[in-house]
Amino acid sequence: MKNSVRNKIELSGAVWSRRIQKLLAPKGLAVVLTVVYVISLIPLLWIANYNFPSADDYTNGSRCHHVWVAGGSVFGVIGEAFLRTVEEWFTWRGCYTSSFLSALPPNIWGEDLYFLTTWIVLIMLSASTIYLFHAILVKAFRGDKYTAHSIAMLVLLITVQCVYEKGRVEAFYWYSGAINYTFVHGISLFFYGSLISSAFVQGKKKIYHLVLASLLGFLTAGGNQMTMLNAAIVLVMVVGGVTLQKKWKRYRALLIPIGIFFAGFVMAVAAPGNFVRAEAASGMNPVKAILVSLYSCLDLAVDQWTTWPVIVMVAAMVPLFWNLAGRTAFSFRYPLLVVFFGYGVVSAMVTPPLFALGNIEAGRLQAMLFFMYVLVLTLCVGYVTGWVRKRYGKIGEERTDYGKEGSLFLLGCACFLLFGSALTVMPESSYYSATSALTDLLNGSARTYGEEQEIRSQRYLEPTSEAVEVEAFSAQPQLLFFSDVTEDAGDWKNKGVARYYNLEEVKIKKE
Repeated sequence: MKNSVRNKIELSGAVWSRRIQKLLAPKGLAVVLTVVYVISLIPLLWIANYNFPSADDYTNGSRCHHVWVAGGSVFGVIGEAFLRTVEEWFTWRGCYTSSFLSALPPNIWGEDLYFLTTWIVLIMLSASTIYLFHAILVKAFRGDKYTAHSIAMLVLLITVQCVYEKGRVEAFYWYSGAINYTFVHGISLFFYGSLISSAFVQGKKKIYHLVLASLLGFLTAGGNQMTMLNAAIVLVMVVGGVTLQKKWKRYRALLIPIGIFFAGFVMAVAAPGNFVRAEAASGMNPVKAILVSLYSCLDLAVDQWTTWPVIVMVAAMVPLFWNLAGRTAFSFRYPLLVVFFGYGVVSAMVTPPLFALGNIEAGRLQAMLFFMYVLVLTLCVGYVTGWVRKRYGKIGEERTDYGKEGSLFLLGCACFLLFGSALTVMPESSYYSATSALTDLLNGSARTYGEEQEIRSQRYLEPTSEAVEVEAFSAQPQLLFFSDVTEDAGDWKNKGVARYYNLEEVKIKKE
């Protein structure tokens, strides 16, 4: 009797083990993670319907807005953005890509289109991350496409949902911050991916990827200083590595997009506007900025970035990387060198704002650093896992799935993440980006904020006088509210709004 019960239990356990293993096979896991990621975006995209421009959105977009309102064409607006970019290159900053993009916030075509900000940057971030991991893991390492997609989904879940609270509004909802950092970060990921693809394909596809990499390289070089410096360091290491291995005969075509990137880099760095702007800045000297960057990166990684959900989701990547490592001939010989290089790359991104401003307090900077940290951490974990697999794994152990142990480990990570998230969100509803959005949607603050913004816009568009006074917002949703005009009509934000709507002055009513 006891043996019969035991046999039934063992049989039932074996059946469930096979079902779990089948569900968490590469294709099944990729589907599940994609569905989870898409569902997690719904609250973020929904709350964007109540989003409105603020601060630099008005100052950056006013010229193009006036062209459009005056009856100009789309080409006329784009031309105005180009002229503004040229002027800024001479008078304010050399980041030509950022200058051009920031001149075209969605609200210049109509304020009801500002919700597109979130759609634009999240689609860009998602597509570029998927593309990059496909290029690295499938094209370069000949790995399984479903496993590569699953890793990309985990990276995106961490990047979007676990980003520092202060950085969410500036990374996903405030156009001027989101387009200059999140969107440009996406351009750089596409650049890396197309560069890798061009090295591992032949024929017409190679030409296509080289042309794409050249264009994206030029755009990356004209982006924000953090991204362009990061790309410059990575490309210098690529050139050095190919030179040491004497493989330029095979990879010489890469010199075209790399050369175009550095041409754009020089153009951005040497812009007269940079020197004009530097006169008003109070940053650190270069040596101090580098040393503080190394410390800040370590401090932020330990104190803010490496939260328990990040640890769990990165841990879930280990069996995926283990599977991929078994299918590649790459030897993964230098794990410590790769980890230290990754630390240096993330640290280097801290240096430009320290050198220019003396701090990294802005939410968009914090978000940008976190994005790169997650990307580098993932690649380092993958490399170290590959090293362990090649050194200690069984020869001939290659599998098409993650095995019984790997599947159970993935299931354990999922259960722990769900249970821990439930416990965490109850006292801290804004812990994840999605739960923060849900909180403001359910308590009505997002709707109230949107309605009050609409009333303001109507006051600006149909003023009773050239001097407009508006009420202060009664609600300030965490994801949507970035900045507001003040009681001082001479404040730069007030002047920007007044110029945008052709008003004499704008200010908040005094209480």
